Amino acid sequence: MSIYNALYGRDGHGINPNEPEKKGFARFCQMVGRDLGQLLGTNLMVCILCLPAALGVSLGVTLFSLPLTVVCSAVTGLLVGPAMVLLADCALRSLQNDPSQWLPRAKQTLAAHWKAACGFGAVGTLALGLLCFISAFVFDAAARQGYYPGLAVLVFLALDFLVLAVFGTLCAAVLPLQPRTPDSLLRRAGRLLLTVPGRCVLAGVIMLAGIGGMILLFPVSVFWAVLFGFWLPGLAAMQTLFPVLRQEYGVQVRTIPRPAAPEKPLTAQEQKKRSRANWWYYNWGIVAVAAMVIVGVAYVAHGLLTTVDPDYTVAVVTAESLPDEAVQRLQTALADYAEDANGDGAVIVQVNNYTWSADAALTDMNGQMAGATQMNTDLANGESKIWILEDPEGFEQAYGALSEKLGADWQTKLMPWSDLPALSALELGSYNTAADGSQTVDVQSRFAGYSVAVFDFSDELWQALNS
Repeated sequence: MSIYNALYGRDGHGINPNEPEKKGFARFCQMVGRDLGQLLGTNLMVCILCLPAALGVSLGVTLFSLPLTVVCSAVTGLLVGPAMVLLADCALRSLQNDPSQWLPRAKQTLAAHWKAACGFGAVGTLALGLLCFISAFVFDAAARQGYYPGLAVLVFLALDFLVLAVFGTLCAAVLPLQPRTPDSLLRRAGRLLLTVPGRCVLAGVIMLAGIGGMILLFPVSVFWAVLFGFWLPGLAAMQTLFPVLRQEYGVQVRTIPRPAAPEKPLTAQEQKKRSRANWWYYNWGIVAVAAMVIVGVAYVAHGLLTTVDPDYTVAVVTAESLPDEAVQRLQTALADYAEDANGDGAVIVQVNNYTWSADAALTDMNGQMAGATQMNTDLANGESKIWILEDPEGFEQAYGALSEKLGADWQTKLMPWSDLPALSALELGSYNTAADGSQTVDVQSRFAGYSVAVFDFSDELWQALNS
């Protein structure tokens, strides 16, 4: 007997009227195996409806425009609200064992609640956009001063996002349900929170972890978002809230009758065939999800196992990022001077191009924040021994790394790129700055005004460049 046969214990499609209702993970597996098609369909609809909000909020935050953030958040939120209501409604109907078709059911839900859903979505997305704008503003202001927000600021922002996630989840859950007495949406959500605060907070944490994780891992998470990103945390969150929803709103769980017994006894072969068909009926969704997860894990594991560690690491800090081909040519040119330092049979020089500038107007905010984070990690771990800097004064003012590594007279220890024969003689080619190829930039000409800071003069790559 398989684990799923033991889990369900049925010999035919349907649910035995006398069988106890499943709980916990067994119930979750039951719903995924039975309703994966409608979960995936709803997830796709949610992705499409939430895409304008993701683009609009990102645009306002990236441009540091508060009016644009407010307008884009409020307008695109008119689609986010119905999306969240559809997600919650799909999960709740799966928990109710609703056998009706999901698409006509989704249309019915939207027709009945679209006004309230649009209002709830506009307010919620506006709050989310303002939180994102405030977070970006705080991080940018701190980066200009050369430090990052303290723990108290991070905890405050995290709690704000958690409160928004909890109330957003509760509003989406109770909106499609019929209240026993007329009341406002926010009061219904607040009453639910006061009744079972633990479950409500847990449901909000699940939604925040699922959707927040997708945002943090973008664009890597795009494939995951389309297939699992919304229904997986949504179903888990609604299952967490379902017991109290049954108590407060009288939600009923339907009993799906078993099929009629066959007129004549089944042979052993027919019984095995029916058992296999029954197992597949309930578990095909679990098999599909497991297969996708296995493929994803195998892909990540293959990348980790086949990645070759670099022998040397060089940092290049520029306001405008270098094209990938220019970075690759620099890596190849430097590798000609290097030796196999780690004994793995390959000579690899890793060039990390950090997009950062003391003048934030010269670079985009996302690149600035990513570059600052990566540089902090590099400096803390001491990965790069050679730093090629476009603006060493701004770099020192923001991070203080040059005086820390080279001493108070760090200016005298900087070396202009053009004064280093080995570097200035490298064949680095050029790259196009216009689509038709009419404008090109010579990489050596761009590096001519840069400065080189060596944090460890015993570095073998540096010794080879000066031999």
